[in-house]
Amino acid sequence: MTQGNAGITGLAHIGIFTQDVDKAKAFYQDVLGFALTNEEALVGDKGTTRLAFLEAGSCIVELIQPADPSSVADRPAGRVDHVAMAVKGIDEVAERLKTKGIAFDTEEPSSLKILGGAKNIFFQGPDGERLELFEVLA
Repeated sequence: MTQGNAGITGLAHIGIFTQDVDKAKAFYQDVLGFALTNEEALVGDKGTTRLAFLEAGSCIVELIQPADPSSVADRPAGRVDHVAMAVKGIDEVAERLKTKGIAFDTEEPSSLKILGGAKNIFFQGPDGERLELFEVLA
């Protein structure tokens, strides 16, 4: 799958939507023993989305509390939203996948102001599962 240095390098994180990020953080930290590694607040037109990244060994969970937390209960995708794969050279990887027939949700990877700078792009797997290519740039 790899050409040069570009390719999937592992699992980046598992994104889980929550109605109450503080309650979810407490569960992952106090019950499961995860360590909180980062928190972010993304301010948008519809309000603030809160993110919390927690880590246990090589497992990283991204808790996502949307601006409207009540929307979580009716999410058609469920509580686990996506599987993010860590990549190096996201633009090249995305272009290679396009040549294999992958249709992405957006034309190009998005730049994110989280984790010191990152890029991502979403697509669907064969059964409709939401997948993400994710590259930390910092």
